[in-house]
Amino acid sequence: MSEPWRCKHCGDVIGVYEPITMIEDHEARETSRAAQSDLPPHGEYYHRACYGRRADSDSGSAPAG
Repeated sequence: MSEPWRCKHCGDVIGVYEPITMIEDHEARETSRAAQSDLPPHGEYYHRACYGRRADSDSGSAPAG
């Protein structure tokens, strides 16, 4: 197996069975590496939760807390 995939938002490893959000043709869709073993290794991939956080930080809203 090649090097681990990392989330474009947080930088943490994305597990094989973990649900991910991927950007393909400027559209977001959900899948996992286990469900689609033919995904290219250097795509734009996010943890499901991180993709939502990414949208929040892109809008310029301040973090809660």
